[in-house]
Amino acid sequence: MSSPGKLPVRVITPRNGGDAVRQAIVGMVQDRKLTQDLAWQTFLRDTRTLFRGSFLGWFWIIAPTLANSAVWIFLSSSVLTLDSISTPYPLFVFTGNLLWTAFNGGLIGGLSVLNEARGTLSKVSFPHESLVLVVLYKVLLNTCITALFLPVFLLLYPPAWRAEMLLFPAGLLVTLLFGLGLGLILVPVAALFQDLSRGIQLCMRFAFFLTPVVFPLPASGLARSVMLWNPVTPLIVGSRSWLLGEEQADILSILSLTACSLGLLVLAVLALKISLPHIIERVSGS
Repeated sequence: MSSPGKLPVRVITPRNGGDAVRQAIVGMVQDRKLTQDLAWQTFLRDTRTLFRGSFLGWFWIIAPTLANSAVWIFLSSSVLTLDSISTPYPLFVFTGNLLWTAFNGGLIGGLSVLNEARGTLSKVSFPHESLVLVVLYKVLLNTCITALFLPVFLLLYPPAWRAEMLLFPAGLLVTLLFGLGLGLILVPVAALFQDLSRGIQLCMRFAFFLTPVVFPLPASGLARSVMLWNPVTPLIVGSRSWLLGEEQADILSILSLTACSLGLLVLAVLALKISLPHIIERVSGS
């Protein structure tokens, strides 16, 4: 048994400029195996802990999407009138909610990536990028479990089968990664000022109605202009159009957002790793 004096000690020193970027990249490459193993074990532990004391277990993952879809399906049958779509509305609204759940889960998950580890950041030495992988695993799990209900809706309301349907999982993944990238890029500020995180979560409730999730993109008017400025709109509309064939996909916007999502993720992880020494110092001193 080794003595405590022989244990390796990692000193975290804030750096500036190009040295900080190079040090972050080198550290991520050197620690990639440890990062993957630590992230997977943490993900398994957190998942088991989360559902161990829950009677309904996994149902709570899909409950928000199903409940939201049920509300809008009820409203469409009694209050709302949507004559502009030919696709059965239950299938249309569940698909939109599935895509929005992926984006919202990625955004909120990325934004709160440091919350659970706040108490250990200054006490335990580990590759901090593993926290990002843990969030990615959790959001992927939630999205995949919710997506298991999609075949049920497809069987109840079968659309015309087309080759473009195979692109829907890719659209769903890009939507998730775009939300995760947006959430992660805000972490350095949100970790220090909790008002930002709370404000974003509040704004997301209004953003739901500024995105064509439960209704198609309007043909004209102010609502259409506002939604077209929404960067999530091409991903929602395009991914749903591949599956249902109801709307027109903007391929150029989707490809641009795909590249933006990947670039944003890389930039966000680097920014998080570089800013963590400052965050740790601020959190430890508070």
